[in-house]
Amino acid sequence: MERRIIEILVVLMREYPEGVITKEEFETLTGDLAELGYSQTEVETALFWYHSRQLAKQNYDQRSEFNSGAFRVLHEVERTVLRPEAYGYLIELKQLGLITLAELDAIVEKSVLLGGKRVDLDDIKTFVAAQIMEQDSGFSAPGLSYYLKIPSNRIQ
Repeated sequence: MERRIIEILVVLMREYPEGVITKEEFETLTGDLAELGYSQTEVETALFWYHSRQLAKQNYDQRSEFNSGAFRVLHEVERTVLRPEAYGYLIELKQLGLITLAELDAIVEKSVLLGGKRVDLDDIKTFVAAQIMEQDSGFSAPGLSYYLKIPSNRIQ
């Protein structure tokens, strides 16, 4: 589910980079996403997250980021591990404002730690979903990473 929410977020960031969705656009958008096979819960969760992220972006101190025109050059090992389309996807997410440079760097590091496996676009989408959902404290829908970190009191 987390990956599907990220897919919706990418659509939202491409179509509405300023973060403003009118009521008319909202109805059309939700209908279009439903036709693409996304559930109402996924759409609502993505819209909630998108709105929360836009509010956080307004309060974010961009002076703590590097130059917004900067890009990360991959190390030889990173180039060997990351497929070009996977790294291109990360760059697009950074340009859309969906991830920060620090998050991009963390995702690249996780990719390298897989032990030599070539990381494709599908793998990167999973890493992005985990990175964003873990780091965004305003997001309340727990995913798989949540359950792996916090043991249940019910399981003995």
